[in-house]
Amino acid sequence: MSSIDVARSFFARMDARDTSGALALVTPHASVTVVPLNLQGDAEEVGRQYFEQLTSAFPDLSVRVRRLFAGNDGTAVAEVTIEGTQAADFFGINNQEKFMDLNQVWLLHVTADAIDRIKAYWCQNQLYRRLAVKRLDHVTITA
Repeated sequence: MSSIDVARSFFARMDARDTSGALALVTPHASVTVVPLNLQGDAEEVGRQYFEQLTSAFPDLSVRVRRLFAGNDGTAVAEVTIEGTQAADFFGINNQEKFMDLNQVWLLHVTADAIDRIKAYWCQNQLYRRLAVKRLDHVTITA
């Protein structure tokens, strides 16, 4: 399978809220970095933690791939939009039952038909606004 095929399958499983299925496409000790949440570790721990919180906090989760392409090094680059209505706390964000749509960029490095490195990016302030959290980017910390 090409890196694009693996990435399509990965996001289709995310869209189906199939955490185990999505992680079955990832090597167990793959490096996972979720930049906005400052999560970093292996897929079995960090990847599972992220996907399980996401699917439990947004039981009507929808993952739509807007654009997908691959580089020469086996990295699939995906622009996705996730949508859903919050039904539980999500990484410290209290549930206010708000609808959220969030644009994200995912880099999936594929070797031997399996993902061995994942990096995800999005604007955390956009997520906060969608979920009605007070903006934190204007907080001034004084020493």
